[in-house]
Amino acid sequence: MKKITLVFLLALLSWTAKAQYDTLSVQELQMVAGAQLAACNDSSAYIGDTVFVYGTVVMDPGLAQAAGGRNIWIQSGTGPWSGIDIYTTGVPTPVPGEDILNLAKGDSILVKGIVGRFGGETELFPLNVEVINIERPVHFNHVDVGELSDDMKENQLETGEKWEGVYVEITDVTVISVDNFGGSRYSFDVSDVNGNVLTISDRFLAQRTPQNNPQGTFIPPVVGAKYDTIRGVILHGYPNGCLPPNGSALLGYDLDPFDPDDYVIGASAPLISSKNRNPVTPKPSEDVTISATIVDPDGVVTAAILFYAVGESNTSFQQIPMTNTGTTYLATIPSALYSEGDIVKYYISATDDSSLTSTSPVANAGRPDFFVVRDNGTTIYDVQYTIYDNGASGYEGFNVTLEGIVTATSQSNDLGYVYIQQEGATEWGGISLAGNSKLNDLSRGDKVRVKGVIQDVTNFALTRLAEITEVDTISTGNPVPDPIELDPGDFTTYDIDLTEPYECMLVKLKNPSGGGVYIVDENADGPNNNFAEYRIGASQFDPSSGSRVLTGRVTTSAFSSLYVSYINDSTWLSNSGIMNVPACVISAGDTMTSVTGIMYYSFGEMKLLPRNNDDFENYSGANCPDGMSTTSIADELAGSQVKAYPNPTQNQLFVEYNFPKPVSGQVRLFDIMGRTVAGEKVQGKEGIMNLDTRLAAPGTYFLTIEAEGVLIDHKKIMIVR
Repeated sequence: MKKITLVFLLALLSWTAKAQYDTLSVQELQMVAGAQLAACNDSSAYIGDTVFVYGTVVMDPGLAQAAGGRNIWIQSGTGPWSGIDIYTTGVPTPVPGEDILNLAKGDSILVKGIVGRFGGETELFPLNVEVINIERPVHFNHVDVGELSDDMKENQLETGEKWEGVYVEITDVTVISVDNFGGSRYSFDVSDVNGNVLTISDRFLAQRTPQNNPQGTFIPPVVGAKYDTIRGVILHGYPNGCLPPNGSALLGYDLDPFDPDDYVIGASAPLISSKNRNPVTPKPSEDVTISATIVDPDGVVTAAILFYAVGESNTSFQQIPMTNTGTTYLATIPSALYSEGDIVKYYISATDDSSLTSTSPVANAGRPDFFVVRDNGTTIYDVQYTIYDNGASGYEGFNVTLEGIVTATSQSNDLGYVYIQQEGATEWGGISLAGNSKLNDLSRGDKVRVKGVIQDVTNFALTRLAEITEVDTISTGNPVPDPIELDPGDFTTYDIDLTEPYECMLVKLKNPSGGGVYIVDENADGPNNNFAEYRIGASQFDPSSGSRVLTGRVTTSAFSSLYVSYINDSTWLSNSGIMNVPACVISAGDTMTSVTGIMYYSFGEMKLLPRNNDDFENYSGANCPDGMSTTSIADELAGSQVKAYPNPTQNQLFVEYNFPKPVSGQVRLFDIMGRTVAGEKVQGKEGIMNLDTRLAAPGTYFLTIEAEGVLIDHKKIMIVR
């Protein structure tokens, strides 16, 4: 009897907990009325609500690039409105209950989560995951491309929104363009028989090549290739068929395959892969051999030709037939045709027994591969200078050795990332370094020789040297290169000719007419987003003109300094990195003589990364005292002690603090959406406070203790019932 009573009690408690929130079907959560869609409003009615949702996992976890692999899609049955993105925040910390990474395709789950929205896509941020059943069937829906987008690739919100987050298939499509937008990252556009166009994108590992995914098997298609079927989930960025809130040119629907079997190729031209050249950077006296693997999935290769042209502006390509041993084809460009400093362009063409022809790169002469002839070896200029309109390097994927002076380091009171610059360079002379612990020992002014692989960083198209195997310090104490002085207005928008030459270089932004520069926009992505970027310009009254500045934020997609006080919101004290210096929230109209930093590129924008407060010259603002200290809070308040108990807790949380000196601050308990559920002021040197947590729902919370405007400590708190 006692056992039965206990079981009944547990069931009653579980039912009571669920009764606090709505239990919805995926369809109820996702459905948007036609009138809303006609008015370009695709927002769920439940944004911000905590709900329970049942669904079947449509893919194995770990396949998505976001959230450490804890990003999956679930589906409830089939048909319109039946799928949704489960996006785990707080990575790598799992949510309570079943870890997303332990799930499997076909698991039926109950998710308690908060309904959110990123861009134009409805997402569910899980608070708890419970497995209900396993090995359930996973279904897909046939969708016509025209339901999603038209012949101009503009999304059709009224007919396409019902497929957001749903596992679908499209059939009988032809590849019309291929975009290499991150070195080894590819998306491609397909067209149906009616001319409607859809992007096939790479949210999942299935569309990643071996260059940035060791298990990757994806070979980019060629223009003209046909697919009998492509399957995947429909994702949705901002509504490009409507006017976006901030007027930006943004993305609409795309299809994202998650399994290699999601691609069913039809009649195909030859596939060209595993390209190589030897040597990577030839001397004027060295021939260059170009090789590649060429196969035809549905026939045989009948011819392969290497096309090459010497000189950046030369459009007259010469031809050399390629010889083969099995599937390996090669041809040699003779050194007699080029000289020191020449740019040599090349591409490969292959034809099969069905007279179908492919080229690599797919844009052939429009965007060929290229290299520079150098008697003294590869320079930073060579790997950064580009003939492409997307800023990509001609050395992507190749091992090179480079020399330069360190301009930013990972040491205390610096940017947190290592950059070097070619001596004497005024353009195309800087590069980011990554992938070797010896980099942490470098100081500004060190002259170094480093060997690694050139990459165009995924998501950013930023050229860097990674997978570094050798770090040799040639000399120390050298002068750091003087920053290149530029007008912040030059970086208002990305321009391949005007702004790309300064990627990764040390620059100083100042008013070309004399006087100072201003904070012209407190939030460059407002009002609907804030990515810690503000804008500085030479004209106080023009918020649209000027360079972005990124400070106080470190994530997998933001790489700024935590030693800069000047931030655009107090949330960056502890959100996306813990700041190491006193903070000052900037205001429009604040002035400075100049700002120095590393010029960086990500997500279609150039932005300045100041290294520390010394990079701001004569800052003056309403909230910011002159000469902000660069002293670390660890030095100012060394020995601070903060305890929070009990943890887990139910109805109350005690916070005990002891500081080396009297302080004024705040203790705050907030949920994963950043909403404060309890808090009190801190005043004095030591004390104890009692936070009331009775009204907080069970789940994961975060406790922060701020003193004198800086974060002292942060802890994860569990509330249970």
